[in-house]
Amino acid sequence: MRLAILLSLAGSLVAAAPAVAGSAFNYDDLGAEFCRLTTAGDLADLRPLLSRQLGAALDRVAGNPSLPPPALLFQTYATPVANCAARTVNAALVQITRSQPDGTGWMDYIVIVPEPDGQTRIDDVLFALRRSDTLMSRLQSLAGQG
Repeated sequence: MRLAILLSLAGSLVAAAPAVAGSAFNYDDLGAEFCRLTTAGDLADLRPLLSRQLGAALDRVAGNPSLPPPALLFQTYATPVANCAARTVNAALVQITRSQPDGTGWMDYIVIVPEPDGQTRIDDVLFALRRSDTLMSRLQSLAGQG
């Protein structure tokens, strides 16, 4: 069932242009699926939603012992959280709010890009700490250690 949902979502992704009236693409759904899969640490099912560039960066660091576990890799802090919610900011950014049951938490952003195959995928995560702190920059740093 989960695979069917993933395939359906991946198959319905369209170019990352501003949503047009009548457009079937829902960025909140992509963000919600990102939340579900990252909170569960399900990197295998998340892979089809990632851009080729981000997938390649993950491949380069796959054997690095410093790589955080999948449940923590896509978030600012190395603290497991109970809640994850998504809200579309625009056609290029989806806000990801991670929090504990008491409400303490933070916001990260996933960057959405069009791929050459016409699909829209997640290309990076902008972390809460500072503008230069991104998933891609962390992966590049880990690749340099290997």
